[in-house]
Amino acid sequence: MSLVSDPASEVQTCAQCGFSWATLSRAEIAARMSSSVESFVGVFEKSGPNVGRRPSEERWSILEYGGHVRDVILSVRERIILASILDAPVGTPIYRDERIDIGFYAPDAASDVLVELQVATYLYLKTVAALPEKFEERKFIYSTRTPLEVTISGAMSNALHECLHHLGDVNENLRLLDSSAP
Repeated sequence: MSLVSDPASEVQTCAQCGFSWATLSRAEIAARMSSSVESFVGVFEKSGPNVGRRPSEERWSILEYGGHVRDVILSVRERIILASILDAPVGTPIYRDERIDIGFYAPDAASDVLVELQVATYLYLKTVAALPEKFEERKFIYSTRTPLEVTISGAMSNALHECLHHLGDVNENLRLLDSSAP
């Protein structure tokens, strides 16, 4: 899943999860992110000992998705701060697959990831709320791996999309893991 253009400049919809990059207010982003993170907590609790199990080789575990969403939220927050301070900066790539391949998520415990996900969301929303008026339109290059010019508003929408999209992934994992139980 990648950012294909600046979500603030045109309305696009994710073919997989149905998320629409319509212009969203800070309040709407905050409410929807808070709700999706609380839903993540519920999926973690329902998954029990399956939280670290992959339902197939091509899917991450619920725990890995949680770690990824935590890191996306932190990464987008840093990009927003950078774009608030500098003119047209370039964000750092997250290297999502490499984090998993190297094993950075291997020592994660479900309880730690949940707390970190909630703290990351709190910090992100606090940053978004503190943005001065009209800063949503400041532009930056999303990352060297995704070299598209986006607005802070577009990055905020993309962070929400990541939360909602991967919430769908973990719910699907929960369904797949439940159906494979003896």
